[in-house]
Amino acid sequence: MEVPRDMADPGDAHPTTLQETPLTRFLRAVMWGAAIVPLAGFIAVSWWAWRAAADDGRNTLVRTSDVAARHAQRIFDASREIAEKSLRFVGVPDDEVRANEAALRTRLMDTSTGIPGVRSISVWDAQGHHLVGTGFPVGSSSVSIADRNYFQQMKATQDRLVIGDIVLGRASGMPALSIAVRRPSADGGFGGVVVIALQPAVFEEFYRSIALEEAGVSTFTLFKADGTLLTRWPALPTPVARLPEASPVIAAVRRGEHAGVLSFRSSFDGASRTVSYQQVRDLPVYVSSSLRDDAILADWKRLVALLAAITLPVTIGLVSVAWLALRKTQLEQRMAVEIHAETRKRAQAEKAALQSQKLEALAQLTGGVAHDFNNLLAIVNSNLHVVKKLRPDVAEMKQIGAISRAVGSGARLTRQLLSFSRRQALKPERVELATWLPAVSELLKATLGSSVALSLDVAPDVSPIRVDVGELELALINLASNARDAMPGGGRLTIEASQEPAGETDGGGAPGRVLIRATDTGTGIEPALLAKVFEPFFTTKPASKGSGLGLSQVQGFCVQAGGSAEVRSEPGQGTSILMWLPARPGAVFDAVPASLAEPASVTGNVLLVDDNDEVVDATAEMLQACGLQVHSVRSADAALDALAQAAEAPDLVFSDVSMPGDMDGIQLAHEIRRRWPALPVVLLTGYATRVHDATAAGFRVLSKPVGAQALLDEFVRATRGG
Repeated sequence: MEVPRDMADPGDAHPTTLQETPLTRFLRAVMWGAAIVPLAGFIAVSWWAWRAAADDGRNTLVRTSDVAARHAQRIFDASREIAEKSLRFVGVPDDEVRANEAALRTRLMDTSTGIPGVRSISVWDAQGHHLVGTGFPVGSSSVSIADRNYFQQMKATQDRLVIGDIVLGRASGMPALSIAVRRPSADGGFGGVVVIALQPAVFEEFYRSIALEEAGVSTFTLFKADGTLLTRWPALPTPVARLPEASPVIAAVRRGEHAGVLSFRSSFDGASRTVSYQQVRDLPVYVSSSLRDDAILADWKRLVALLAAITLPVTIGLVSVAWLALRKTQLEQRMAVEIHAETRKRAQAEKAALQSQKLEALAQLTGGVAHDFNNLLAIVNSNLHVVKKLRPDVAEMKQIGAISRAVGSGARLTRQLLSFSRRQALKPERVELATWLPAVSELLKATLGSSVALSLDVAPDVSPIRVDVGELELALINLASNARDAMPGGGRLTIEASQEPAGETDGGGAPGRVLIRATDTGTGIEPALLAKVFEPFFTTKPASKGSGLGLSQVQGFCVQAGGSAEVRSEPGQGTSILMWLPARPGAVFDAVPASLAEPASVTGNVLLVDDNDEVVDATAEMLQACGLQVHSVRSADAALDALAQAAEAPDLVFSDVSMPGDMDGIQLAHEIRRRWPALPVVLLTGYATRVHDATAAGFRVLSKPVGAQALLDEFVRATRGG
């Protein structure tokens, strides 16, 4: 590609400005569009959602106030019907009513029985004196309601029905809402009133039931057109008799409006509310319901936050991509000279990636082959031992020795294959943490980045450990990588090494352990996830940021080194990874499998579990040749059945780890421990994929192929409680 003449050399300190081209203008427009279009969409959707939330709130309020108004109308209509029914049998004149007061009182009580909310029914003459009623005893003519506002209003007007205020009853002393119906005299004039006393609770309970069905509705109010408050749910902390004169609802009622929706700040609690009010048909009574504005907008705010969480990264990503494309286009001509070199680098990277994939596939294949090869070696080794036992005269033949040497060479080759496939510890070395940890600090700092500080604290009395240095270094790098991702805003990673006394770990019979603790100040781990963090491929990171093998490698390294790993964490309090390692040299697996030395004879009973028929037969013959009685089965289920049916439990169970079916060797060992706690179990395996599970649970594990002496040593140790 030809470099334009007006473009400075890439090495110039002050390159000239690139000329605009149709492509760069298009990319610049795309960059602006990537910012404006999502922003406009965010604003439009937010506005639409706000309108929808407001409309939903208004519709809810209108619906609930309509329901409340219908309920009030039914209550008032029912009260009117009860009063008119009472008038039909009470009759006039007043003297006859007083003469039949006892009988009429009984009929009134029958009329009100079973009607919810009705506290009493009473009949009063034109002067407001009591004639008959359910709330007063017979002969209560001295009681008067002449001072009640509803009586005075009805006497002064031609109203057929008047709704009074909430007052304390003359007889009951309880709050009551009085519904007064005109009682005509014989000549058609004012002859008194029939009063239905209602319990305010009949309205409050109904409002409470509506609030349970309509989430968010916070208040209901029943009031008269003049502002007199009849009832409110929930009740105010300080009772009031009237609505505030400055209330927009009262102003709307006085303007003659029968229904509406208003938004204003409540004078009762100071909260911004949306209120729906509605007149109870043609009565001078109104019902209102309200919602807090913050309740109406709560779902809208959550939607906007979610939309912003989606839109902002997308917008940033689109703008970044467009900007990068623009920059790349502007610099493309400058990079013309480097295109071929970049192409060669890309080809090399693809080749390296392909090679890495091949090696990974080869490692998996190698592990499987090594496992099967171990089974073959076990068969040869066991049969060779049987031949030596049965034919001592041929034990010293050079052909037998050659077979023995071949088995040993095959075992060493298997160990090398397992090491290559990362299923075995590689090169254990003596490590002095006091000098080794500071030496790798720069590598850890590079992994952590500049935003995370690193602190090292090695106790002066820490004993040396014997581990694979490469695996230890990789474990610390994995911990540093996890800590960095857990502290996106920066923080501190502290790595401490200390000596754990033998008395606290194993009763003082061993030299103790060394504890390496890595503690970060990150976000922490949820308690429900702690049990899964060591599982292979389990990760809480996005797919592009983690494979889920970091902590699995840490635990595998610790187990292979003869120790263990633990995680301690609380959300928001950071995370600590604890690695316990033996304080003196030791290895989980020998470099060469158990020797083919001639074992001593023993006696006892053994249950052998393995799915490979030839391995089972060969191992059984080898153990029988040493004097043991062997019962063999091919699966975990068969082993459990054999143990359940056996008249006498065996002295020891040898089981392979990897077996087909629903239960493998480790699960079988757990089940045997649960059902027969005193029965020892020794596991056999060709590779260490799940060895840490077995060793962490306290089971003994032998590496295949296993020599007769190793099996007998385990038998003696187990039967003697070693």
